[in-house]
Amino acid sequence: SKEPFPTFSEVDMEGNQITEEVFSDYDVTIVNFWNNGWGTCIEEMPQLEEMYQNLKAENINLIGVGTDSGESEENLETSRKILTEKGVTFQNISPDPENAFYQDFISEILGYPTTYVVDKEGNIIGAPIIGNLENQMDVLQKRIDTILSEK
Repeated sequence: SKEPFPTFSEVDMEGNQITEEVFSDYDVTIVNFWNNGWGTCIEEMPQLEEMYQNLKAENINLIGVGTDSGESEENLETSRKILTEKGVTFQNISPDPENAFYQDFISEILGYPTTYVVDKEGNIIGAPIIGNLENQMDVLQKRIDTILSEK
């Protein structure tokens, strides 16, 4: 079953504009939702960075969404500090709580981290992967392979 990832127009933690059009630049995009108060999300960031570096060559992108980073200036600073400390170089979205992306989609996320796998057309492939990715790499790989096999 394919459902479209919601359209969005947000800024990343550096203030750069980003929309769902970013998906069309890659064969697969992994979108990882995390928040400041959730230790397990933060612990896995070095693994995510390593994964990002390894997958880049295959035209696979990884984007983070710091779900609570847009709630205040203080939260944004905290998120930025976490990313710097963990050596993260992949793009991280800081969603505006006033926007539909936050209100209709992010607010429905039940646990962190939650990861979506999105194809070039912007469709979510498979169910969201809830919890740390390192224990679910086989699930993630299967989703990636499904997309790449349809190319």
